[in-house]
Amino acid sequence: MRFVSIFAAVFFLSIHYGVILYVHSSFLSDFFESNAVSLLFLLGAIGNVLIFLHAPKLIKSLGKRIFLFLSLILVLISSVFMALASTALTVAISSIIYSCLIPMTYYCLDIFLEELSTDKKTGEIRGLYLTTISMGVALGPLILAFLATMWEGFRPAYTVAALFLIPPILLSIFSLKSKTSQSHGSYHHSLELPYGAWWQSKNIRSVTLARLILEFFFCLMIIYTPIFLYRVLGFEWSELGIIFAVMLLPFILFDWLGGELADRFWGEKELLTLGFLITGFSLLVMPFIGKVFLAWMVILFISRVGASLVETMTETYFFKHVKAEDTGFLSIFRLTRSVGNILGIIVGLLTLNFFSFEKIFLVLAVVVFLGLKESLSLKDTL
Repeated sequence: MRFVSIFAAVFFLSIHYGVILYVHSSFLSDFFESNAVSLLFLLGAIGNVLIFLHAPKLIKSLGKRIFLFLSLILVLISSVFMALASTALTVAISSIIYSCLIPMTYYCLDIFLEELSTDKKTGEIRGLYLTTISMGVALGPLILAFLATMWEGFRPAYTVAALFLIPPILLSIFSLKSKTSQSHGSYHHSLELPYGAWWQSKNIRSVTLARLILEFFFCLMIIYTPIFLYRVLGFEWSELGIIFAVMLLPFILFDWLGGELADRFWGEKELLTLGFLITGFSLLVMPFIGKVFLAWMVILFISRVGASLVETMTETYFFKHVKAEDTGFLSIFRLTRSVGNILGIIVGLLTLNFFSFEKIFLVLAVVVFLGLKESLSLKDTL
């Protein structure tokens, strides 16, 4: 039953996230210039890093359920404010709060799930968990495309997205409970992030750095691809919703399958390396594609085939090497999203100020190929 509650919560949370994910940069560009949009994402990522640094202490003092509940409530409020905002200041503050806290909701659910997982089933459980997330996120662009046929502008997307937060909020109140009692001290949280131990753990360090490169990829693609396709090439959101939904299908098709293959046959190292190669080569093609609907659908789909392998293999490998009480290592691992966002935004700003927009895909390809160094250095589990 606890598995069902966790999976249900993350599914509805991911639908919410999927609706907003690829429209958010374009929404912000209605109020701000591209450099200011990047700055807002950067401030949100920095704020999220600061929260992550204190996450173990916050969870120790508040408990996972309350911390999750408060994060969800603040994400809901910021979504509603963006739906109703009429001033740039309101949009900016709401956007920063949203970017700070949406990763924390996933972080809390990570801890709940890790309590229930066993090493022998880690690949299968994590693969299914990621598939559930991916199904929710993939539904987001379809909902967005549907909304684009009914209303103009981005505000309805934020209103609808906010409604999908209600089930996770209710589940955080009534269903999600820790299997260990905080008061008895059997579930210990590290109050300081163990950077020294993390650095000394070669495999954990390498898989974390591989994940950092993936988050760098996600950051640049999520922020700049919608702007490029919508503002530069001139695609409509009714088209982009379909493109992005198809693009996200690999996360549904390969997350669970990849986890199964890693558990039973090939191991994470080989599949992680393959994922980086597929993603990197697909990026090399993107600068040379014009406004061709089918071509962008196919190449973005291929890029996510590689990214889905990288995501599943990094998740599976990492969680095979940690336990539920290793929240310090988990915090560092989850910090890769915010650090990847910070690095991605900085690189994006520099790239766009010195080169034409499409060159950002070539820069990103170089970074993705650097992931091969980390994947090849891992000690395989099979």
